[in-house]
Amino acid sequence: MKCLMFEEIGKLSPSTIADPTSPVWIRVEATGICGTDLKSVYVGHRYFQPPTVLGHEFYGQIEKAPEGYPLKKGTWVVAAPYYECGKCATCKAGKGDLCADKKYVEAGSFAEFVGVPLDYLDGLFVLPEKKDSKDYDVYALTEPLACVINGTSRLETIKGYSKVLIVGGGPMGALFGLYYNSKGIDCAIVEPNAERAARLRSWGISTVSQEDVKKGEYDNIVIAVNISALVSQYLPLVRQGGTLLVFSGLPKGEMLQIDAGAVHYSEVSIKGCSGFALEHFKEAFETIKANERSFRQLITNKFSFEHGQEAFDMLKAGKAFKILLGSTL
Repeated sequence: MKCLMFEEIGKLSPSTIADPTSPVWIRVEATGICGTDLKSVYVGHRYFQPPTVLGHEFYGQIEKAPEGYPLKKGTWVVAAPYYECGKCATCKAGKGDLCADKKYVEAGSFAEFVGVPLDYLDGLFVLPEKKDSKDYDVYALTEPLACVINGTSRLETIKGYSKVLIVGGGPMGALFGLYYNSKGIDCAIVEPNAERAARLRSWGISTVSQEDVKKGEYDNIVIAVNISALVSQYLPLVRQGGTLLVFSGLPKGEMLQIDAGAVHYSEVSIKGCSGFALEHFKEAFETIKANERSFRQLITNKFSFEHGQEAFDMLKAGKAFKILLGSTL
């Protein structure tokens, strides 16, 4: 089958690999490029060593399934790339995102097909009926929005009281803004790039300059840029009793400098999150279904696998928000 192969650091090429071995196949209609994919290609990642096929934000149609399978060939679905076992002590404690015994789809989604096990039904969500298959593109955002919702679950937001500041207006920061707008929560994004900030405002997301952020104005601040210095910079600005969320990944072993007074006397919490649990994926699916037009704005470009290198280079240069790839786009 066709794929986009991560060949070596900085290089991707259209290629072919063996078909899935799982009994259920999903024909990938489109798949998003995420920050982890970008980091893997240009910096390297311990879990994704080349040559390999990346990708995990995808939707498509059931292509192959055994007789009696509940989802018939042609059914449009969005798939969680993994989900928790639901049985271990971690899951029973309500921390499914940290489960060590997750189920996974067979391989990366920068490919023509993705295989899933027979017992993976909880991770497949049937899409609403559409006349034009391109209208399904917005569901490629389900997985990244699930990660955002995992982050929002760490924050306490009260309508009429809470104000959320997102530091960084990239794709994930924009998803925070769109999500909070859909829930009626006051939020703003710090984004120094004027062109990108203007795009955010055109989507109805408020922006604010870094120097205009006043101490105590926001009870929740989300660090959506992988710059550790931002943690110490913004922590003292969080309103008393509020929370600072370290959302973007930072290198393992990197130390953070924090204002002890903000934590002790102002009772500000510092929290982190990674990935999602199935409940977050379900909420992301329902949120997008109820706000398709709003979230669809985030998808700015689509490329075939043959132009995958161009797509990655465009994202690296900050010239796009969300890019979708596909074997036939």
